[in-house]
Amino acid sequence: MQRDLVQPKPDARRLTRRALLQRSLIALASAAAIDAVILEPRTIRFERREVPIFGLPGVFDGYRIAFLADLHFPTWIKGAFIRRAIRAANEFHPDLIAFGGDLFDLKGALVAPNVSGIYEEAHAPDGVVGVLGNHDHGLDIAAVHREIARSTPVRLIENTSFLVERKGKSLAIGGVGDLWHGVVDPQSAFAGVPPNVPRIMLSHNPDVAEEMQEGIRVDLQLSGHTHGGQVHIPYGPSLHVPSRYGNKFAQGLVQGKRHRVYVTRGLCSMRWVRFCCPPEVTGIILRAM
Repeated sequence: MQRDLVQPKPDARRLTRRALLQRSLIALASAAAIDAVILEPRTIRFERREVPIFGLPGVFDGYRIAFLADLHFPTWIKGAFIRRAIRAANEFHPDLIAFGGDLFDLKGALVAPNVSGIYEEAHAPDGVVGVLGNHDHGLDIAAVHREIARSTPVRLIENTSFLVERKGKSLAIGGVGDLWHGVVDPQSAFAGVPPNVPRIMLSHNPDVAEEMQEGIRVDLQLSGHTHGGQVHIPYGPSLHVPSRYGNKFAQGLVQGKRHRVYVTRGLCSMRWVRFCCPPEVTGIILRAM
């Protein structure tokens, strides 16, 4: 008499663990997607960084610069978000507010988008300054200059500088044009500045710190452009950094070939995605050393 074949029973615990693992992975992926697309792009993080400057006069110890970059208005960011970022900068009580380029992003536009009322709360004792980025050059650049002059307190300082004075001591604030589409001329920017005067330089693209000519003093460069890569793998690299030097200039304080650079993650979220790389407003505090 032939015995009935008995099918082995599946291991209930194994199935439960497998199902639990699958559900956990799905939940984790869903949470990451919600963070990357909905939460993080709308969350501004204020980053406060103290930077020692060789030869900085004691009267400038504690000098504050609020730095914002990569607004990409109006394609990837709205006016209300910019106003919120400026309020965060104002809460830092900066001596100077600096914008690091890519204020606009509207390809093929002959007229720069109207920004009346968006920058009106930007104010600081030593002024509001800025430089342009590669996306600004995607518009009619003359229209960009006119709109900035007409509707914002931002003074463009490309390839020029000015001195901040305190009790007979000086600090030079300068800037250069965009590396890809503008004119980068740090020699003209700091022409006439005494060699013993510390210098802060705005440059949209951080690669300038690797490629500018030798012999020009810059103590700290403030840059944006890379957006921190927007998608950052925890304890790993950023996925896309638009720099010739890869992840070196993704974000944070970096030693370039010529001088140090602070690279902000910027404000906008191109393609509406950020992960482990929130939009940033930076508070730089200079320290004497």
